[in-house]
Amino acid sequence: MAVVEVGDEVDGLDELIQEDGPLYQWKAVDSPKGYFWYELHVDSVGTEYRAARTAWAVLSAMKRMAEQGKLPDFRIVSGGELLNMPPLDAPFADESSRHSSE
Repeated sequence: MAVVEVGDEVDGLDELIQEDGPLYQWKAVDSPKGYFWYELHVDSVGTEYRAARTAWAVLSAMKRMAEQGKLPDFRIVSGGELLNMPPLDAPFADESSRHSSE
């Protein structure tokens, strides 16, 4: 769902956010020298909205850590549009309600 970049001094992205779990996992991919790139894989069980919301939560947490100086050289390589999701209380926040009203 997204690819993020961190400085090569970051030792293990999993420990910074959460151990790999049922909701998402990190996969290291080829990256430029001096950086690590990780793909964010989100559990696709459930709705597409739920998967996107999980990605939003993980990316938002990483962005906050970077702003606090805890995650050097952080940037979102792809998937940054996930940070523009509407608030949870927005109309049609759940896909099932969207389909039943159309």
